[in-house]
Amino acid sequence: MKRFSLYIIILYSMFLVASCHDEVVTPPVDPAPQPRAEVERTVIVYMAADNTLSDAVRGDTTEMAKGKSMIPDDTNFILFLDDRQNKPAIYELSRERGMQLWKQYGEELCSTDSPTMLAVLREIESYFPARHYGITFWSHATGWAPERKSSRRNTFGQDKDPSSGTQEMEIPALRDVLAQLPRFDYIFFDACFMQCIEVAYELRNATDYMIGSPAEIPGPGAPYDKIMEALCRGDVQGIVQGYAASYPYGVYPGVLLSCINCSKLDGLAQATGRFLTPLYMGRSERSTIGFQLYCTTFEKYTFCFDMRTTMYSLLSDEDYAAWQTAFDEAVPVSLRLLPSTNRWFANHVSPRDLAVVAKPEHYGGVSMFVPLNRYNSCGWNEDFQKTAWYAATGWQATGW
Repeated sequence: MKRFSLYIIILYSMFLVASCHDEVVTPPVDPAPQPRAEVERTVIVYMAADNTLSDAVRGDTTEMAKGKSMIPDDTNFILFLDDRQNKPAIYELSRERGMQLWKQYGEELCSTDSPTMLAVLREIESYFPARHYGITFWSHATGWAPERKSSRRNTFGQDKDPSSGTQEMEIPALRDVLAQLPRFDYIFFDACFMQCIEVAYELRNATDYMIGSPAEIPGPGAPYDKIMEALCRGDVQGIVQGYAASYPYGVYPGVLLSCINCSKLDGLAQATGRFLTPLYMGRSERSTIGFQLYCTTFEKYTFCFDMRTTMYSLLSDEDYAAWQTAFDEAVPVSLRLLPSTNRWFANHVSPRDLAVVAKPEHYGGVSMFVPLNRYNSCGWNEDFQKTAWYAATGWQATGW
C-alpha cells in the first residue's frame, strides 16, 4: 500500500508541473478502471507530438480544457498524448472533472507505429464505448506523395522510435489500422497537406467525412475551445467554420480547409477518370499552367495541385460543369477564400502563382497529383501507380 501511495504522489507531482494544459491534471481515480456504459459519441484526439511540435501541445490542450463546458453528458472526450516532456498517456476531459489522467504508460511508445496506434485506439474504444466515434489526428504530415531525395513518403505523423529512430506512418499503414476499428463519423487532420484526394480515397472506408487542409496549416492549429461543441456533436461543417473563424490570428491571415463526403468519392473517381484520362492517353503530358499549387517553396511539396483549378484548366466548359457536379457532391464544405484578401492561407504560395488562375472561385480545397515526366527521377509517378485512386480513375490505361 505504501508503494502504491508513493506511486500516486509521484504521478500527481509529475503532472502538476507538466506542460500539457493550464489546469491541474488529477491522477487516476481508479487504478483498474472498468469499461464505461455506452454513450452517444466518443471523441478521440490522437496527438503524435514527440517531435518539433511538442512545444505546441500546451496551447492546444489549454484550449481543450477551456472548452470543457461544451462537452455534452452523452459524450466522452479522450486525449492520447505522446510528447517529448512525458511518457505517453491517455487523458479524459470532462465538464465536471476537467483534464484527468486515465492511463500512464510505463515506457516510451512510437505513436506512428501501426501496432501501437491500433492498441491505443482499441483500448480507448473498449473502455469508452459509443454508438458514434470521431477522431482528430494531430502531428506533422506530408500528405500523399513521397518526398524527393528521401526514403520517407506519403506519411502522417512523426515520432522517435526507441529502436530505429524517427518514424512516420505511411498512408496505407494508417488505412490498415483504421480498417480494424469501428467506422468513424469523421476523421479530422489537424496536420499539414492531408486533404488530398489520394489520401481521402485511401481512407474512404474508414470514415463518413474527412476534414483537413491541402496546404500548410497555421502554426497555432485548430482553436479547440471554439470547435469543441462541433467535435462532440459530429458537426463537420461546424468544425470547418469554427476553425476558420478564428483567423486571421497573429501573423496568420487564414486557413484553407475542406470537408470530403467519403460516400461520394467513387462517383468523383468515375467522373475524374471519364474526363481526365482521355487527355493523357499514350503517356501524353499537359501544360500545368493554371494548376494552382498549394506550395512552391518546398520542392518536395510541388505535387500539391488544386483539384478544381486543374480540371478547370484542362476541360471544356461543358465537361467541367459535368465534373464539378461530382466534385461538389464529394466536397460539400470548402472554405476557399478569405473575404479580406481573396486568397487562402498558404505561406508558400507566391502572387505569381495566384495570377495564373483565371477565376479564384475555382479553388477547391482539395489537392491532387498529376503525373509529369520530371517526376520520373524522384519516383512519384511510380508511387502514384500504387494508390487506390490511380486504379479507380483508370490512369493505367494512359500509360502513366
